[in-house]
This record gives sequence, structure tokens and C-alpha cells, in this order.
Amino acid sequence: MTNMVETQRNLEEIFNRNQLMDVLRDQFSPLSDDPFEIDVLCQIYLHKQADVPTMVGLFSPKWGEPQDVADLLINVVEADLVDFDMDSRKFIMKYEITQDVQDLLDRYQFPLPMVVRPNKVTNNKSGSGYFDTKGRIVLNGSDVFDEEDMCLDHINRANSVGLTLNTSVVASEEGNMILPKRKNGEGFEEFQKRQKQAQVFYETSYEVMQGLLTLGNEFWLTHKYDRRGRTYAVGYHINSQGTDYNKAVLELSRKEIING
Repeated sequence: MTNMVETQRNLEEIFNRNQLMDVLRDQFSPLSDDPFEIDVLCQIYLHKQADVPTMVGLFSPKWGEPQDVADLLINVVEADLVDFDMDSRKFIMKYEITQDVQDLLDRYQFPLPMVVRPNKVTNNKSGSGYFDTKGRIVLNGSDVFDEEDMCLDHINRANSVGLTLNTSVVASEEGNMILPKRKNGEGFEEFQKRQKQAQVFYETSYEVMQGLLTLGNEFWLTHKYDRRGRTYAVGYHINSQGTDYNKAVLELSRKEIING
């Protein structure tokens, strides 16, 4: 048990080191000393392309009034940090991060299942269940929920359910069924982009599953509320509320035979 606790702490440390915005800022920091320019590079990287109203909306009022932000964006283009397509009127990403860093982000920027039973959630301000990863009990919640009467017993009950992977389903080729089909009226380039995203999701999910199998194939998902009181499993690659494939691979770790 001690070894698994240490493993859990190591997984959380990897997660903390691979938070998306922190990694992107570090990757783009050699290009500029200006915090605004670094923020622009990060947002363009996330969006790949973005029009002027979108970028102005993202950066105001933090960086000034809309016109001030527009002027700053012109400076970023003139500094040759991003491209601006005059036909589409969109900012376009000029730089990419290295593939090894992208691979780490694909695997570790999202919370992984816990390989030990989650810690008991005792308050709304640190309702994660993880050892080191803190977070409010309400998804995207602000401090307005910190003193509300939340049913933490339900969260702890959901967090206490041990899960395992059905190795037959994991080893099957059914996961490829998650690849999206082309929508009516969808451009081929956009369709290819969605297919690539789905393929990356499947491949990284499979790698995470293989890691859980190596660690003994027993794990726990943590849960949070949304602002309307609905319960959501926290997770990306492994999630009981994900795609049909995500649901199909999960089983209860403690099984009982039911006589018919």
C-alpha cells in the first residue's frame, strides 16, 4: 500500500508539472520577454486560428480597453510572432511546440484516475480527493460556493467506488468506432482535424489504460458538482461519463455473483 501511495504522489507531481498554460508559457518564453506577447502565442496555439473580435475579447479588460488590445495585437504581428491572413482576417499560429512536449501534454495535462482510494473530501474549498491537487468541489466554481451546504457524503460515496478495466474490451478494435464521421456540409479540412483529434484521444487513452493495467488494474475516479448540482466524474482519458468506448471498458473492481 505504501508503494501505491508513493506512486499516486508521483502521478500527481507529473500532472502538476504538465499544466497546459504553464507549459506553453515556458515553451514560448524564448520568443519574447513581453507577458502579453507570450499570452497571445499561447492563445493562438490553442485556437490555431482566431479572428480579431475573438482575440480582443480574450484579452480585454485584462490588458486594457478593446482598442488598446487591438493596438497591442498589431504590435505582435509586426514583431513577426504570429501571422495575420488578410483574406480570412484571422491570426494564425506561426510557431509550434516540440512533439515530445505535446505528447506529455496529451497524457498528463488532465487529472488521471487515482491508484489508491481518494482522500475524504471534508470541505468545499479542497474537494479534489487527491493528495496534492486542490480544487473546489464545484466545477469552474468561484468562492461563491465555498460556504454553501454541499452534500459531501455523496461525493465521497462516488469517490469510494473502485474500478477496473475490462482487458478484452481494451484489447479489441472497437475503440476505433469513436472516430467521427463527416457531418453534412462540413469542409474536408475541418473533418480531418476532428478525426485527428479523435485519433490522438484514442491513442493517449489507450496508453493511459496500459499504464493502469501495469499498476495493478484497480483505480478510482473522483467527482465534482457543477453549478446546477449535477455530479460529474473528473477525468479525460478514463471517464465513466465519456464515450461509449470509455464506458464499455470500465467494470467494478469488487464483483459479486448474482444468482438468477
